[in-house]
Amino acid sequence: MEAVRLMMIVQSLWRKRASVALEEFRITLPQYLLIQLARRRGAIRPSEAAEELASDRPTITLVARKCIARGWLSRRGVKLDRRSHRLSLTGQGEELLDRIEAARALSPEVLGDPLDVLDSEERAQFLRALDKVQRRARDLF
Repeated sequence: MEAVRLMMIVQSLWRKRASVALEEFRITLPQYLLIQLARRRGAIRPSEAAEELASDRPTITLVARKCIARGWLSRRGVKLDRRSHRLSLTGQGEELLDRIEAARALSPEVLGDPLDVLDSEERAQFLRALDKVQRRARDLF
């Protein structure tokens, strides 16, 4: 479990730095990740978003409500199931993502890159191993 603990530390440190970088855009990291997912995937159910972002449904629901209130996402019902809905990126959300990307707010140049201590072969090997571990974790959990 030492490897998991170390990965959690790296992730926590990155999330803190990314959150600070996003402050000037008045968006939280979870909000950014959700609207980024809506851009990448198109209209998405909250349960799908929760699974893809490795979050729980109640948390995604709260994050989505805030994104809808800010005008970054819209909520549309599914015709066959009135209880179900999909989240879609709005024009305002698209513009925000464009501004964040143009500023390169989450780039390694701005945030730093903890993998820069690895040479290209070590990095490739590490990424392959990490991909393998993440696939196994999805199978287990």
